[in-house]
Amino acid sequence: MKTKALYLILAATVACLSSTSHAEITDVIEKTFEFNDNGRISLSNINGDVSISACNCAQVHLIATITASDQETRDRINVDIDSNNRKLSIKTKYKKSERRNHSRNRHSEVTYELTVPNKVELDEIALVNGDLEIRGVTGLLNAELVNGELNSDAGMSDTEVSMVNGDIHITFQDLDKVDRIKLESVNGTIAVKMPSDADLDVSAETVSGKITNEFGLSVHKGRYVGSDMHGTLGDGSVSLSMENVNGRIRLDTL
Repeated sequence: MKTKALYLILAATVACLSSTSHAEITDVIEKTFEFNDNGRISLSNINGDVSISACNCAQVHLIATITASDQETRDRINVDIDSNNRKLSIKTKYKKSERRNHSRNRHSEVTYELTVPNKVELDEIALVNGDLEIRGVTGLLNAELVNGELNSDAGMSDTEVSMVNGDIHITFQDLDKVDRIKLESVNGTIAVKMPSDADLDVSAETVSGKITNEFGLSVHKGRYVGSDMHGTLGDGSVSLSMENVNGRIRLDTL
C-alpha cells in the first residue's frame, strides 16, 4: 500500500512538472507617453487584437500583452516603440528561430490597448490576424487588415480602410472636416453610418453582394453579377467610395 501511494505521489509530481514546463508565458508591457492632441500613431501587429480608445488627455497610455506557448517563443517577440510628443510608432517584431521545427505546436500573440487623445491621427495601422476596435477617436484613420474585423464609432476625418477577410463597421458622427472616405473589402460586409443630412458623392460597387442604403439612392444590379450605386447627396463635398468583392455594402443613417 505504501509503495502504491509513493508511486501516485511521484506520478503526480512528474505530471505537475511536465505541465509547468509547457505552461503559457504572459508578459505585460505598460507605458505612458506625453503626446500632442493632433499627433500621429502607427502600429503594426501580426497576431492579436488592437483596441484604441479616446480620452480628454495629453498622453498615450499603452498596454501590450504578450502571450507565448513557451519561453523560447516568448524570447523571439519584441515590441519596438519609437516615440516623441508628436509621433508614436509601435511594431511587433519576431526574431528568426534557429530551430527548423520551432513553429510546431507553438503559438504566440500580442494584444494592444491604447488610450489616446481624441484627435490623434491613426496612420498606418496594419494588422494581419486580429480585430481593430476604435472608440471615440475623431482624427484621420488609415488602416489595413488581413484577417479580422474593424469597428469605429466616432469618425470625423478622412478615412481609408483596406480589408481582406472581415467586416468593416464605421460610424461617422460629423463630416465637417472630412474630404475623402475610401473603404475596400474582399470577403466581408462594409457597413457605414452617416448623418441623415450628409453631403456625399457616393460610389459603391460589389462583385458578389447586395447594396442597400437609407438615403434613397438607386441601386443598379448587374446582369450577371454584382451591383453598383452612384449618386450625389447635398452638395457632394465628401467623396465616399466603397468597393467589395464578396460581401454586402450598407449605407445607413445615424
